Amino acid sequence: MNITRSLSADEYLVTHSVGPNQHGIRLDAFLKDRYRRRSREVLKKAIDSGAITIRRTQGPHVTVGRLKPSSQLIPGDEVLVLTERKPEPEVNFDYRVIFEDEVLFVIDKPPNLPVHPAGRYFFNTLLTHLKTQGFKDPLKADREYFLVHRIDKETSGILVLSKDKEVCAHLARQFAERKTQKRYLAVVRGITPEHFKVDLAMKRASGSLIELKMVVAPESEGGQSAFTEFKRLETQAEFSLVECFPKTGRQHQIRVHLDSVGHPIVGDKLYGMPEEDALAFFERETVSAERWARLLHPRHALHAAGIRFEHPLTQKMVEFDSPLPADLREFLASQN
Repeated sequence: MNITRSLSADEYLVTHSVGPNQHGIRLDAFLKDRYRRRSREVLKKAIDSGAITIRRTQGPHVTVGRLKPSSQLIPGDEVLVLTERKPEPEVNFDYRVIFEDEVLFVIDKPPNLPVHPAGRYFFNTLLTHLKTQGFKDPLKADREYFLVHRIDKETSGILVLSKDKEVCAHLARQFAERKTQKRYLAVVRGITPEHFKVDLAMKRASGSLIELKMVVAPESEGGQSAFTEFKRLETQAEFSLVECFPKTGRQHQIRVHLDSVGHPIVGDKLYGMPEEDALAFFERETVSAERWARLLHPRHALHAAGIRFEHPLTQKMVEFDSPLPADLREFLASQN
């Protein structure tokens, strides 16, 4: 059985494939394993209403018949789940593929592109976009890309993904064991020293109204060690372009470390500004022109410029680079 009617703008299909070890599994049991928060009664109503269908193309001798919760599945079946699509904020899908082979997928990510589903973003994220082949196909639940590391929605630059879960785990170990080398570029307020280091432990801010916020805290108070090296590359007026070399991988590490030494990143909505201003951005209320003006740039001026690691199959070192993007270069040039 196939869904023949066209989908409306607020509908999409999620496709689940039935594997070789699932021969004879009941349809409701198959769905319950994937939608654990939905009761069997809710799933039964979805089956009865036609929101769940089966695509079976193994041959003319195998037919589906009328679907019931007890309908048995066979390997090769595709279970299609019709789901409501909710409005989401627009994002920038103009990413560039830097490298791809059988296990790696490396891109140059633009700003304003969330990497994984969270909050208001599901379809308008990189991972879902890849699963839908740019929204041309139904959402293939079994088409997987695994994040080796993460960068924020506003951060641009190099992002490494894997097509294989075990390979991803291998690469993640390299990151955890500090065998990788990462390089960022940041535009910051003030004239920094030519070379400087920040060795300050960090933890999640317990007293902040913003859940994601991190703060400097000694290890005796629960902080995790964090170390970053910096090199100033150029200055324009009262701003510096700095190269950042994080030696640990704490959340918001570069942003917190730069703010802690009095050089917050330009455009950072979380660090380097009073919390009441930050809340205005994070609570998505109407932000005043004055607050936008104090921000100086619509996104935080941080760019993942380079990464070096051992290829999990060849065991050879590979390196990828991305130049400073146009919006940050233009901001610096405008300060002349």
